[in-house]
Amino acid sequence: MKNWKRRWALFLTAVLLALSLTGCGGSGEGLALSVCVGGAPEELDPIYATETADQTVLVHLYENLMRKTGDGSGGTTVTNGAAKSVSTEENADGTVTWTFKLRKAEWSDGRAVRAGDFVFAWQRLADPANDSPSASLLSVVAGYDAVRETGDVSLLQVTSEDDSTLVVVLNGKFDWFLTEVCTAPATMPLRQDLLQEETTAADGETAEAAEEPAEAAPWWNDLTGLVTNGPYQVSGYEAGEALTLEASETYRNSLSGPQTLTFRFAETAEAGQDLYDAGEVDFLGILPAEQLTDLIEAESRTLAPELSVQAVVFNCGQDTLMDARVRRALTLTADRSAAAEAAGAAAYA
Repeated sequence: MKNWKRRWALFLTAVLLALSLTGCGGSGEGLALSVCVGGAPEELDPIYATETADQTVLVHLYENLMRKTGDGSGGTTVTNGAAKSVSTEENADGTVTWTFKLRKAEWSDGRAVRAGDFVFAWQRLADPANDSPSASLLSVVAGYDAVRETGDVSLLQVTSEDDSTLVVVLNGKFDWFLTEVCTAPATMPLRQDLLQEETTAADGETAEAAEEPAEAAPWWNDLTGLVTNGPYQVSGYEAGEALTLEASETYRNSLSGPQTLTFRFAETAEAGQDLYDAGEVDFLGILPAEQLTDLIEAESRTLAPELSVQAVVFNCGQDTLMDARVRRALTLTADRSAAAEAAGAAAYA
């Protein structure tokens, strides 16, 4: 068991940036893994979750069109998730149509995963009334600007031809759409019927309760009752202490992760280290500054910096970027000399 945990801990370290704690080759049947990636969940509504700890939980409960996994060599790769196949077509007006054929899959309550679940989730994300901090992810989707101006989410060009076919029209050619937008927690599918039930229940409060206004509990508040389509389901929750996930019986694929995955909560890196020292967790997502210093100074261990590529999406009209002065200003925001110096000669190998 110790060898299994060591293998999984090494894998976790390699793919934490991709948020997923599953995807390593081999069967994890019977394996229980305990990790600490941060504090108790602050937000498990995909369109509002911004903390890494919350997003890490979400990618184990829900499956997007595509998913990021470890590539076996310490990096990450993007593979098909809910999408069985993807095709693109460039249109005469410069737009690009992406067509996703979905796998046969089920939600944890047994209902089929449908293309309409993605349409609902993406419209909800784009809706200005919801004020999602991640809404700009969809700025490359045709109709997004119109939705933001009018509030009419039907203008977003994301449609379902049938239950297994999702069609998305983009304003142009964006290769990163598949790897960044279609893997993001914010664009994961959601069940409109279940969220409507929560809203109806909240609206049905008694008059006495209405006289004492209180902040309504979020729709995901009952964690053990969540209906999800990912590799795990919530099996237990200790408020402020731990969240336990079990392999989903309805997940469409064979699980390549631990059977039981427990997230133990720590509000500080030092508290997480205490959990690790006490043997309560097998992996830490964040190390205390003192611990990092010790690792760097230790003769037997070294920390090597890794290069990565980040993208920044500017939500502005195309006319703005037609101005050469604006484009020049944007290029000046990056200090290329400093980046090259920090990267060193290894970056050119």
